[in-house]
Amino acid sequence: MIYPAVERIARARRPVAASDDGITLLETVIAMFVLMIFAVGVLPILTHSLTQSATNSEVVTATSLANQAIEDERVQTTCAALTTLNQSVTVRPNLILRTVRTISTCPATFPATVRVKVTVTNATTGALDISLATLVFVTGA
Repeated sequence: MIYPAVERIARARRPVAASDDGITLLETVIAMFVLMIFAVGVLPILTHSLTQSATNSEVVTATSLANQAIEDERVQTTCAALTTLNQSVTVRPNLILRTVRTISTCPATFPATVRVKVTVTNATTGALDISLATLVFVTGA
């Protein structure tokens, strides 16, 4: 009977089969090439998603500004208190949003409603981001 320690040494010195050689340099290069093809395929998707995220952020900010301007006008109770205040807000160094309020003419009789429209545009590009309209209930001139 062979001692267990001798048996372990004999197993360790046994020649390795051809299928147990490990990963060759060629296999590694092929794997790197496949990963590179995958990365190049995913890169345009990542670029597009970053661009879309920036656009969505601009629209959300513009919507928030427009909603705030509408709410500022809704609390007014007279035509004289309604303002056509135009303002520019710098969101980021390369993004300036311009808010324009348009108010329809005051009616002759009261109580009545006045149409208020708020438009938010990108001051840098001139592109329209959002346009909201509402009716404001007024009780006097």
